[in-house]
Order: sequence, then structure tokens, then C-alpha cells
Amino acid sequence: MQEHSDRCSVAQLCRKLGVSRSGYYSWLRRPRSKRAIENEALVEHIKAIHTENRELYGSPRVHASLKERGQHYNIKRVARLMRENGIASKVTRRFKPRKQNYLTYTHVPNLLLERGIPTQKNQIWVGDVTYIRVNGSWTYLAVVMDLCTRKILGWAYGSHRKFDLVKEALSMAVSTSPPSKDTIFHSDQGIEYTVSTYQQLVKSYGITPSMSRKGHCWDNAWTESFFHTLKTEMIYFQKFSNLPEATAYIMDYVTFFNHKRIHSSLNYSTPNQYHLEAA
Repeated sequence: MQEHSDRCSVAQLCRKLGVSRSGYYSWLRRPRSKRAIENEALVEHIKAIHTENRELYGSPRVHASLKERGQHYNIKRVARLMRENGIASKVTRRFKPRKQNYLTYTHVPNLLLERGIPTQKNQIWVGDVTYIRVNGSWTYLAVVMDLCTRKILGWAYGSHRKFDLVKEALSMAVSTSPPSKDTIFHSDQGIEYTVSTYQQLVKSYGITPSMSRKGHCWDNAWTESFFHTLKTEMIYFQKFSNLPEATAYIMDYVTFFNHKRIHSSLNYSTPNQYHLEAA
């Protein structure tokens, strides 16, 4: 009623709502309940956590963050208050590409299960694709990494997640560091990697293909780690207006990652230094 009191009198609003003026004023004078006061304070805490985390958190992560701060509330209560106050994660559901029925797909075994981390370059390459938001649309980055040296040997970036993207990344890797006859290329079971055309391309370079087990994302944890580093150190701090701008930033970061960023797992060398020194 208070929101509309500048346009209508209290008496008019009471008549429209079918309540008495005395009842309205009695309700207005009633002290707020302990629960209402607590909810108001909780909403402020939720808003703070939501803002601190770039508005990316939904109710499960907000609930976990509250718990870490010693504030124990039912997750349903947190979700309800977020919904009632218009607080939601700005992350949209990832696009999942569909298989094309006219293409042939090939699945190969995971050859890394019984192998340790390689001690020489060009023994094992790993590849993957990630999503990057640009001006409201998804774009895609494919990379090929040397597992021994952590160097990004090849990458490709574009607006479509297709065979050409991973083909370009692999071709760059082959040009950057020619594979040996024993090189293994490992990926997940994404459709761009399982399509027979790509498998044939891998073999044409004399490389042996390997794939993660279905549902085992940690079989390819190394590229996931790189993508996490890329996003937390650069992507999340930028707001790209178009594809060329994003491409320039990604190129700059890959150069930085390979030539400047030291790694504790590489004895605090850069990937490029380690790659040059590796046998």
C-alpha cells in the first residue's frame, strides 16, 4: 500500500483490497517478527556473496559460502529468498552440440591409464575444447598441450564448435613441435574428436589416438587445469565485445603462459624453457 499511497488514499486502497482501515493500521503497528528480521539480514548476506562472486553463484554455492562463514541455514530457505529477491546466477546452461547422423564416429581406448607423466616432450599430447562467452554468445577455444612440458603447442578459436576448430589446433601443434612415431594424442569423447575424419587426421600424422573414459572428466585433467587458469587469470577480468578482440587477448595469454608464466611442476621453469631443454 505504501508504494501506491502517492496515487491513492489509504481508504481507497483498503476498499479495493477488501480490508478495513483499522485492520490495516493495526497490521502496520504490529512489530516485525524475529523471522522476518532474520530473513532481511540473511538476504543482505546473500547479496554480498552473490556480488563478491561476480553474480555467478546459484543457491547451492551461496548456501555453501554461508556455511563456510558459520551461517547455517536450510538450502531451501536460501533458494526461496534468492528467488523472491530476484537473485540468480547469470551463468546460462552450456550449449551441448548434437551428433550429426550422417557422420561416422569412432571411440578408442584410454592409453594413459597405465602410464605415468611422460619424461620427454612429444610423448603425450592432450587436447580439449572450452566455452568462452563473448557479447552474449558462446565461442570456442581448442588447444593441444604437451603433457611433459605443459606447453600449448597449438590452439584455435572461433564462433563454431566444429571439426575445423580441432583440426586447426592439431595442425598448429604439428608445425610447432613435430611429433615422433610414438606420440599419443589424448582427448575426451567430444563429437569433434570422435568423428572418423578427425581420427584419420590424427593417424595421418603418425600419431596414436587415445580417449578418456566416458563420464571420467579427470582423465583429461591437464587441459581442464589450463582452461581454469586461463579463465581465472584473464577471461573473467575481461568483457569482450567481439571475436577479434577476444582472439587478440587469448593469443597474448597463450604467449604469456608459454614464455613467461613459471610452473612449480616444471621446477619453476616456463613451459617453453622446459620444452627446449626436454629430450
